[in-house]
Amino acid sequence: MKKILLASALILSIAGSILAPVSAEENQSQTPSAVKEKQAKDDQKEAIVKENTEPEVLPKVDAQEAKPKKEGWYQENYHWRFYQDDKPALNWKQIQGKWYYFDQDGNRLHSTIYKGYAFDQDGVMIENSWTKLDNQWYYADSSGRLAQNTWKKINGSWYYFNQTGSMLSNTAIDGYLLTKSGAMAEKGWTKLDQIWYYVAPSGKISQDKWEKISGSWYYFDKDGGMLSATTFKGYLFKKSGALAENNWVKIKDTWFYANGSGRYVQENWQKIQGSWYSFTHDGGMLADKWQGSYYLKTSGAMAEKEWIFDKTYKSWFYLKADGRYANQEWIGAYYLKSGGYMAKSEWIDDSQDKGRYYLDENGRYVTGIHKISGKDHLFQKDGKWISEVSTEGGFVKGQYSNTIFLDPGHGGQDSGAFYYNVAEKDLNMQIYRKLRKKLEELGYTVLTSRDSDIDVDFKTERSRMVNKTNSDIFISIHFNATGNIHSKASGIQTYSYSDEPDYPSKINKYWHNHPDRMSESKRLAAAIHSSLLAETGAKDAGLLESSFAVLRETAKPAVLLELGYMDNFTENQRIRDDRYQDRLVAGIVKGIQKYYAGK
Repeated sequence: MKKILLASALILSIAGSILAPVSAEENQSQTPSAVKEKQAKDDQKEAIVKENTEPEVLPKVDAQEAKPKKEGWYQENYHWRFYQDDKPALNWKQIQGKWYYFDQDGNRLHSTIYKGYAFDQDGVMIENSWTKLDNQWYYADSSGRLAQNTWKKINGSWYYFNQTGSMLSNTAIDGYLLTKSGAMAEKGWTKLDQIWYYVAPSGKISQDKWEKISGSWYYFDKDGGMLSATTFKGYLFKKSGALAENNWVKIKDTWFYANGSGRYVQENWQKIQGSWYSFTHDGGMLADKWQGSYYLKTSGAMAEKEWIFDKTYKSWFYLKADGRYANQEWIGAYYLKSGGYMAKSEWIDDSQDKGRYYLDENGRYVTGIHKISGKDHLFQKDGKWISEVSTEGGFVKGQYSNTIFLDPGHGGQDSGAFYYNVAEKDLNMQIYRKLRKKLEELGYTVLTSRDSDIDVDFKTERSRMVNKTNSDIFISIHFNATGNIHSKASGIQTYSYSDEPDYPSKINKYWHNHPDRMSESKRLAAAIHSSLLAETGAKDAGLLESSFAVLRETAKPAVLLELGYMDNFTENQRIRDDRYQDRLVAGIVKGIQKYYAGK
């Protein structure tokens, strides 16, 4: 009898295991509405089967206390699961009137889009409302379906959703303008991302055409953007977008001038309000520049009867009443040589008055007794030389070797921070190797504190290494952590040195507080920090100063980089991504290049 009962139980168990996957597979392919209908049928079937197949209870043998079955919600491995009869829910599941979806491992989906449905941070399917996921807005109808690749009128305004369901904004589609909120713009002016558009009564924007609006002419490009502070087909537009007429307009760093018809002056001299100006073939006003024998000042006006210092030639010039520079002639106590250069710290033999003069470092002729090359000379009151009075009489700022010292932080037994199965020392090494490869491709020499997973003392040894080299700069590579596994902290920090009297230097007593080193370190930090933010789009966590040992003990311009937070799960995944690491490296490289360029 026992054998028969056991065989029956085994058959029922096998039948159940065969039927279960089929049910799960069917459930996976059905939407919430279909699941509701099928659930009622399955419950009826289950009651009939249970009535006809009630198993005979076997006697207990060495009975042990039964393990409690899981029922309801459980958080496991950072994921939420829902159990029924000790089994995790899979696929679609309605719980307390709300729809959820569970993956093949029973993990609840949340804060995501799946097969045209959106789920909030609690995993609940969105119905008949807006939701924001990954900085994108979505709209779900009463069935939970997202609006996709279509226009939709919501609360009196029109919106457009792309094929993924994401609401479009700050763009034009089919000639209609979508504002920052996503709502279609109404008649009149609308500004998006610093660009002005004009919506005609038809509802469409003006594109690739002139429009006269409130008495002024405007031009709109093929995308509908109003031209502003620019030139187009010989015409000049003001910052307001209106066509310029008898007016100056500054475009970036260059001034342009338009006549009464709105056309700008090109490749010509023009007298404007009593002063002469010169313009290039592109229409740009010349400034701080020579035009033949004439000089155009910073204002663009031609210099007349005045001194001008030219930084390019590193000399003073004098422009006479007609605008031409003085040449081989005296202007008061100063002498202008051939080419108009002012003489200084040199002898001048004037053939016209047969006199000899000495011009001091300021360009004035000297009088009385004056020492020149260790000998005293006597000069008249008008500067003419008389005679000789007596027969007697050891890191360099701005100099570079293009050598860079890289310090991948931690190493060996010192792993640094450790979160989500990755050690900081390994991330540091990944960035270092990518960065070294890129810098060497650009022709830099790269030295390092470690090229493998070894222990290196962080207090003085890394600094001792770089101080023995001809390196121009020192960069220490790190990743951040708050110590809280649920941290939301994010972003990039860049440190340069700041003195703390409580932490005196051990090996760098001369250079640690040297003003050149401190100023160059700050310049290097600013250049790398701004470039990192621009390349990665990461949060600006601060351009900071600290007395970290590697910054204090290094006798070179030095920075320490914290390239992201390891204990922030989202950022942890980002900084481990190969493509994001490439962007980090690109940012560091551009910052280094800016530093070497003197920016």
